[in-house]
Amino acid sequence: MTDILHEPHKPQFESAPNQARKAATVEEAWAAAEELKPMVGQVRKFDKVRRSDISARGKMALPPDQR
Repeated sequence: MTDILHEPHKPQFESAPNQARKAATVEEAWAAAEELKPMVGQVRKFDKVRRSDISARGKMALPPDQR
């Protein structure tokens, strides 16, 4: 079993490079949230289209790997 603290650090977000291995500061948390915010609208739009396709055509509207 390896100790994860001896592995090289990989930052979770560009704007909060130390966040993955310690509790985030308020500033790091806000910076990470700001970095992720543009993705929220894209995901909601994708999900809305996906749900409307499913309701119109059933689960066969989904690609085979998502059924």
